[in-house]
Amino acid sequence: MNIQAAGKTHIGRKRKINEDNLLVEPDIGLFIVADGMGGHKAGDVASRMVVETMADYWLKVKGNKSPSFLEPINKDVSDQAKHLINSISLTNIIIHEAQKKPEYHRMGSTVSALLVEDDCIWSANVGDSRTYLFDHGRLIQVSQEHSVEAEQRAMGLTDPMGSTHPGMKNLLTRVMGQNKKVDVYITPIRPETGDLVLVCSDGLTNYMTEQAIGTVLDDFSTSLERKAEILIDEANRGGGGDNITVILLEVLQEGTWSKLRKKLKR
Repeated sequence: MNIQAAGKTHIGRKRKINEDNLLVEPDIGLFIVADGMGGHKAGDVASRMVVETMADYWLKVKGNKSPSFLEPINKDVSDQAKHLINSISLTNIIIHEAQKKPEYHRMGSTVSALLVEDDCIWSANVGDSRTYLFDHGRLIQVSQEHSVEAEQRAMGLTDPMGSTHPGMKNLLTRVMGQNKKVDVYITPIRPETGDLVLVCSDGLTNYMTEQAIGTVLDDFSTSLERKAEILIDEANRGGGGDNITVILLEVLQEGTWSKLRKKLKR
């Protein structure tokens, strides 16, 4: 799969530090958004642990030095997808252990990661940093949101306007470092040429509607880098009350030689 990628992060208008971190590594096919949480600078530490640990893990995988699995993974996914789950589980343990230091007590992070494998993109996440597929003008959420608000919506516990209790919005039911083990949600995306994949922290989705995000992505006269900039600008214009991180992937047309190489490889 021929992928073009762009990623940007911004502190927003009201925060003193940026606790988001991102990884854009087309060479190893790995893309990560991590939104840290915790007192002082602990959130920044946790999100940085996510991207650094997972990047190191995948450099070993690509170098044919795959780390051992922490435990059996009973999911009907490819070996590469199992390594994606394992890399997140390993990172979770490292963050959990780091909390033993007083300055890192109760720190944590979300993670939303993409791994490109042949004609598939694996989407894995813990927390509320979202992943979307933009396909023929439709913005489709493919990640699973692990928050009290999302679970209330799923159970129909909303008022007639579709809102849940305001105090539940930022309460996460799953987060990196909370427990020694973490349940990772994973699903395949099979995009076509021209489709876009968006990964973002809630600093975007809390300050832009999905309709507004779709409008920005639907402008094919604008470059991928500029779309990422516009999304951040619009989130800041909408209030900018949190750090904002955006990664965009575009599926490009593959040449004949690339297609032939894939067939020979299979």
